[in-house]
Amino acid sequence: MNNQQDWQEKLQKLCKKYNLNIKYLADIINDPKVIPMIRGKSFEMTARDVIQEILSSKYEVKNPRINAQAGLHDMDISIVNKSNQKQYSVECKLAAKGSFRLEKGEPKLRVKCMRSRTLGQKAAQQRAKILNVPETLLQIHNDQYVDSDFDIVVTSIANAFYETDTEKLFYWSPSEEALPLLEKMGIQNQENAFYKMYAAKSKDLIANAENRENRIICTRKTCSDELKKLNREYCNFIPNYPCIYLDKKTGLPFQPWVSIENIETLLH
Repeated sequence: MNNQQDWQEKLQKLCKKYNLNIKYLADIINDPKVIPMIRGKSFEMTARDVIQEILSSKYEVKNPRINAQAGLHDMDISIVNKSNQKQYSVECKLAAKGSFRLEKGEPKLRVKCMRSRTLGQKAAQQRAKILNVPETLLQIHNDQYVDSDFDIVVTSIANAFYETDTEKLFYWSPSEEALPLLEKMGIQNQENAFYKMYAAKSKDLIANAENRENRIICTRKTCSDELKKLNREYCNFIPNYPCIYLDKKTGLPFQPWVSIENIETLLH
Protein backbone atom coordinates (compact mmCIF):
# COMPACT_ATOMS: atom_id res chain seq x y z
CA MET A 1 0.00 0.00 0.00
CA ASN A 2 1.44 3.40 -1.00
CA ASN A 3 1.46 6.45 1.26
CA GLN A 4 -1.57 8.05 -0.41
CA GLN A 5 -3.70 4.93 0.01
CA ASP A 6 -2.46 4.61 3.59
CA TRP A 7 -3.56 8.09 4.74
CA GLN A 8 -6.84 7.84 2.83
CA GLU A 9 -7.66 4.58 4.56
CA LYS A 10 -6.74 6.03 7.97
CA LEU A 11 -8.97 9.05 7.28
CA GLN A 12 -11.92 6.88 6.28
CA LYS A 13 -11.55 4.72 9.40
CA LEU A 14 -11.32 7.82 11.60
CA CYS A 15 -14.47 9.35 10.15
CA LYS A 16 -16.34 6.09 10.54
CA LYS A 17 -15.16 5.63 14.14
CA TYR A 18 -16.29 9.10 15.27
CA ASN A 19 -19.33 9.50 12.98
CA LEU A 20 -17.71 12.30 11.00
CA ASN A 21 -19.30 13.02 7.62
CA ILE A 22 -16.28 12.89 5.33
CA LYS A 23 -18.19 14.97 2.75
CA TYR A 24 -17.97 17.99 5.10
CA LEU A 25 -14.51 17.33 6.53
CA ALA A 26 -12.80 20.15 4.61
CA ASP A 27 -15.49 22.63 5.76
CA ILE A 28 -15.16 21.43 9.36
CA ILE A 29 -11.38 21.88 9.36
CA ASN A 30 -11.67 25.31 7.75
CA ASP A 31 -13.86 26.66 10.55
CA PRO A 32 -12.17 29.63 12.33
CA LYS A 33 -12.70 27.90 15.70
CA VAL A 34 -11.20 24.60 14.54
CA ILE A 35 -8.32 25.37 12.22
CA PRO A 36 -5.97 26.93 14.84
CA MET A 37 -6.10 23.71 16.88
CA ILE A 38 -5.56 21.57 13.78
CA ARG A 39 -2.63 23.72 12.65
CA GLY A 40 -1.09 23.62 16.12
CA LYS A 41 -1.19 19.83 16.27
CA SER A 42 0.05 19.55 12.70
CA PHE A 43 2.99 21.81 13.57
CA GLU A 44 3.95 19.51 16.45
CA MET A 45 4.25 16.58 14.05
CA THR A 46 6.01 18.57 11.34
CA ALA A 47 8.50 19.98 13.86
CA ARG A 48 9.16 16.45 15.10
CA ASP A 49 10.06 15.33 11.57
CA VAL A 50 12.29 18.37 11.02
CA ILE A 51 14.11 17.92 14.34
CA GLN A 52 14.63 14.20 13.80
CA GLU A 53 16.15 14.89 10.39
CA ILE A 54 18.51 17.50 11.87
CA LEU A 55 19.67 15.51 14.89
CA SER A 56 21.97 12.55 14.52
CA SER A 57 20.77 8.96 14.92
CA LYS A 58 21.83 9.02 18.60
CA TYR A 59 18.61 10.94 19.38
CA GLU A 60 15.06 9.62 19.35
CA VAL A 61 12.40 12.24 18.57
CA LYS A 62 8.69 11.54 18.99
CA ASN A 63 5.28 13.03 19.83
CA PRO A 64 4.26 11.31 23.09
CA ARG A 65 0.58 10.87 23.84
CA ILE A 66 -0.02 12.22 27.31
CA ASN A 67 -3.30 13.18 28.94
CA ALA A 68 -2.30 16.24 30.95
CA GLN A 69 -3.75 16.38 34.45
CA ALA A 70 -3.79 19.31 36.88
CA GLY A 71 -0.18 20.25 37.56
CA LEU A 72 1.14 17.97 34.79
CA HIS A 73 2.14 19.61 31.52
CA ASP A 74 1.47 17.89 28.20
CA MET A 75 4.65 17.25 26.18
CA ASP A 76 4.51 18.17 22.48
CA ILE A 77 7.83 16.61 21.46
CA SER A 78 10.22 14.36 23.35
CA ILE A 79 13.92 14.25 22.45
CA VAL A 80 15.89 11.40 24.04
CA ASN A 81 19.66 11.03 23.88
CA LYS A 82 20.03 7.29 23.36
CA SER A 83 23.54 7.20 24.82
CA ASN A 84 22.53 8.42 28.29
CA GLN A 85 18.70 8.38 28.18
CA LYS A 86 18.59 12.11 28.90
CA GLN A 87 15.17 13.44 27.87
CA TYR A 88 14.31 16.95 26.71
CA SER A 89 10.75 18.23 26.38
CA VAL A 90 9.86 20.57 23.54
CA GLU A 91 6.91 22.95 23.46
CA CYS A 92 5.66 23.90 19.98
CA LYS A 93 4.28 27.42 19.62
CA LEU A 94 3.49 29.21 16.36
CA ALA A 95 4.33 32.88 15.87
CA ALA A 96 1.57 35.32 16.77
CA LYS A 97 -0.55 36.18 13.74
CA GLY A 98 0.46 39.39 12.00
CA SER A 99 3.06 40.19 14.64
CA PHE A 100 5.97 41.18 12.38
CA ARG A 101 7.11 44.74 13.07
CA LEU A 102 10.08 47.03 12.61
CA GLU A 103 11.12 48.47 15.98
CA LYS A 104 13.36 51.46 15.29
CA GLY A 105 14.34 49.72 12.06
CA GLU A 106 15.01 46.40 13.79
CA PRO A 107 12.85 43.45 12.63
CA LYS A 108 10.98 41.56 15.30
CA LEU A 109 8.07 39.16 15.66
CA ARG A 110 6.24 37.63 18.60
CA VAL A 111 5.65 34.02 19.60
CA LYS A 112 2.29 33.07 21.07
CA CYS A 113 3.57 31.23 24.15
CA MET A 114 0.77 30.79 26.65
CA ARG A 115 -1.39 28.07 28.15
CA SER A 116 -4.50 27.09 26.22
CA ARG A 117 -6.40 26.99 29.52
CA THR A 118 -6.00 29.25 32.52
CA LEU A 119 -5.64 27.73 35.96
CA GLY A 120 -8.66 27.62 38.23
CA GLN A 121 -8.35 28.44 41.90
CA LYS A 122 -7.83 24.83 43.04
CA ALA A 123 -5.29 24.09 40.31
CA ALA A 124 -3.51 27.37 41.10
CA GLN A 125 -3.24 26.42 44.78
CA GLN A 126 -1.73 23.04 43.88
CA ARG A 127 0.66 24.50 41.33
CA ALA A 128 1.78 27.27 43.68
CA LYS A 129 2.95 24.60 46.16
CA ILE A 130 4.75 22.65 43.44
CA LEU A 131 6.53 25.75 42.10
CA ASN A 132 7.07 27.22 45.56
CA VAL A 133 5.67 30.60 44.52
CA PRO A 134 3.01 32.76 46.21
CA GLU A 135 -0.48 31.89 45.03
CA THR A 136 -1.25 35.59 44.49
CA LEU A 137 1.61 35.81 41.99
CA LEU A 138 0.50 32.64 40.23
CA GLN A 139 -3.04 33.98 39.89
CA ILE A 140 -1.63 36.97 37.99
CA HIS A 141 0.25 34.58 35.68
CA ASN A 142 -2.33 31.80 35.56
CA ASP A 143 -2.03 31.46 31.77
CA GLN A 144 1.78 31.54 31.70
CA TYR A 145 4.57 28.97 31.80
CA VAL A 146 7.67 28.65 33.96
CA ASP A 147 10.93 27.18 32.72
CA SER A 148 10.34 23.84 34.45
CA ASP A 149 7.26 23.18 32.29
CA PHE A 150 9.48 22.22 29.33
CA ASP A 151 13.10 22.54 28.19
CA ILE A 152 12.85 24.10 24.73
CA VAL A 153 10.38 26.19 22.72
CA VAL A 154 10.20 25.70 18.94
CA THR A 155 8.34 28.10 16.67
CA SER A 156 7.58 28.65 13.00
CA ILE A 157 7.58 32.28 11.85
CA ALA A 158 4.92 32.03 9.09
CA ASN A 159 2.00 33.30 11.18
CA ALA A 160 3.81 36.60 11.77
CA PHE A 161 3.17 37.49 8.11
CA TYR A 162 -0.53 36.53 8.00
CA GLU A 163 -3.61 38.75 7.94
CA THR A 164 -7.26 37.97 8.70
CA ASP A 165 -10.05 38.16 6.12
CA THR A 166 -13.71 39.10 6.65
CA GLU A 167 -14.55 35.50 7.64
CA LYS A 168 -11.85 35.59 10.33
CA LEU A 169 -9.68 33.15 8.38
CA PHE A 170 -6.05 34.11 7.89
CA TYR A 171 -3.97 34.20 4.76
CA TRP A 172 -0.35 34.83 3.73
CA SER A 173 0.15 38.56 3.21
CA PRO A 174 3.59 39.94 4.19
CA SER A 175 3.79 43.73 4.37
CA GLU A 176 6.01 45.81 2.11
CA GLU A 177 8.40 46.48 4.99
CA ALA A 178 8.78 42.72 5.54
CA LEU A 179 9.73 41.85 1.96
CA PRO A 180 13.44 42.87 2.12
CA LEU A 181 13.95 40.73 5.22
CA LEU A 182 12.12 37.74 3.73
CA GLU A 183 14.28 38.00 0.61
CA LYS A 184 17.42 38.05 2.75
CA MET A 185 16.16 34.94 4.59
CA GLY A 186 15.47 33.13 1.31
CA ILE A 187 11.71 33.08 1.95
CA GLN A 188 9.70 33.34 -1.24
CA ASN A 189 6.33 32.00 -0.15
CA GLN A 190 4.16 30.76 2.72
CA GLU A 191 5.67 27.27 2.75
CA ASN A 192 9.22 28.62 3.00
CA ALA A 193 8.14 30.73 5.98
CA PHE A 194 6.43 27.80 7.69
CA TYR A 195 9.64 25.76 7.59
CA LYS A 196 11.70 28.68 8.93
CA MET A 197 11.81 27.56 12.55
CA TYR A 198 13.62 28.86 15.61
CA ALA A 199 14.24 27.38 19.05
CA ALA A 200 15.13 28.70 22.51
CA LYS A 201 15.70 27.26 25.97
CA SER A 202 12.80 27.88 28.33
CA LYS A 203 15.18 29.11 31.04
CA ASP A 204 16.31 31.85 28.65
CA LEU A 205 12.74 33.09 28.17
CA ILE A 206 11.69 33.73 31.77
CA ALA A 207 11.52 37.27 33.11
CA ASN A 208 14.55 37.53 35.39
CA ALA A 209 17.73 39.57 35.80
CA GLU A 210 19.86 37.37 33.50
CA ASN A 211 17.44 37.54 30.59
CA ARG A 212 16.73 41.25 30.76
CA GLU A 213 19.71 41.92 28.48
CA ASN A 214 17.92 39.82 25.83
CA ARG A 215 14.83 42.01 26.28
CA ILE A 216 12.79 39.36 28.09
CA ILE A 217 10.57 41.32 30.47
CA CYS A 218 7.19 40.96 32.15
CA THR A 219 4.74 43.63 30.99
CA ARG A 220 1.87 42.97 33.42
CA LYS A 221 1.36 45.97 35.68
CA THR A 222 -0.39 43.87 38.32
CA CYS A 223 2.72 41.69 38.45
CA SER A 224 4.89 44.74 39.22
CA ASP A 225 2.55 45.76 42.01
CA GLU A 226 2.56 42.27 43.49
CA LEU A 227 6.35 41.97 43.29
CA LYS A 228 6.67 45.18 45.29
CA LYS A 229 4.43 43.71 47.99
CA LEU A 230 6.50 40.52 48.00
CA ASN A 231 9.78 42.46 47.97
CA ARG A 232 10.83 40.74 44.74
CA GLU A 233 12.22 42.15 41.52
CA TYR A 234 11.33 39.50 38.94
CA CYS A 235 8.44 37.06 38.47
CA ASN A 236 10.33 34.26 36.60
CA PHE A 237 7.40 33.52 34.27
CA ILE A 238 7.63 33.28 30.47
CA PRO A 239 5.82 36.24 28.86
CA ASN A 240 2.72 35.44 26.80
CA TYR A 241 4.43 36.83 23.72
CA PRO A 242 8.23 36.57 23.89
CA CYS A 243 9.83 38.45 21.00
CA ILE A 244 12.30 37.22 18.41
CA TYR A 245 14.60 40.02 17.26
CA LEU A 246 16.28 39.50 13.88
CA ASP A 247 19.49 40.89 12.44
CA LYS A 248 18.36 43.08 9.53
CA LYS A 249 21.67 42.45 7.74
CA THR A 250 21.64 38.64 7.92
CA GLY A 251 18.08 37.71 8.85
CA LEU A 252 19.42 35.53 11.68
CA PRO A 253 17.81 35.58 15.14
CA PHE A 254 19.48 37.19 18.12
CA GLN A 255 19.88 35.36 21.43
CA PRO A 256 18.27 33.50 23.04
CA TRP A 257 16.80 32.12 19.79
CA VAL A 258 18.70 29.93 17.34
CA SER A 259 17.79 28.57 13.94
CA ILE A 260 16.26 25.10 14.14
CA GLU A 261 19.33 23.69 12.36
CA ASN A 262 21.29 24.51 15.55
CA ILE A 263 18.88 22.93 18.01
CA GLU A 264 21.48 20.42 19.17
CA THR A 265 23.41 23.29 20.77
CA LEU A 266 20.48 23.66 23.18
CA LEU A 267 20.75 20.03 24.30
CA HIS A 268 24.07 20.36 26.11
